[in-house]
Amino acid sequence: MQWAFFILALFAILAELNTGTFYLAGVALAALLTAFIAIWWSHALWLVVIFAMLCGLLTLVVRLYRPTLRSVKDPTDFDIGQPVTVLTVHPEDNREVTVMYRGATWQAVIQDGSLLPPQSAAVIVGRSDNILHLARQTTPIVQKA
Repeated sequence: MQWAFFILALFAILAELNTGTFYLAGVALAALLTAFIAIWWSHALWLVVIFAMLCGLLTLVVRLYRPTLRSVKDPTDFDIGQPVTVLTVHPEDNREVTVMYRGATWQAVIQDGSLLPPQSAAVIVGRSDNILHLARQTTPIVQKA
């Protein structure tokens, strides 16, 4: 019976490496502890009960002590501050534009309320999903040779 818990611990660790949630680490540790208990104690039903209790306890511990980054949405958004070129302006709403950024066209919204004509320069000040948030660029774009 202990081999089943060792194999379960191995699969939980491998799955944890792919997900990064830390919850499966609690399950893996519970399976590993249950496997060590199973070496000396071979009551299968009680081993399953011990495993379930350890899973619940260690999952709760992970939930309480896991560092959360909910207050910071995306700390490494490298798009902010990058220049873009306005391609078209939406005819019904002048705040909605289409821009060229990283070789692709993106939908964007002008945040500061200014009107940007086509072929004007703007800078990215934020992003929500696949919508860029723009502001008028105050410094000229320098083309790299």
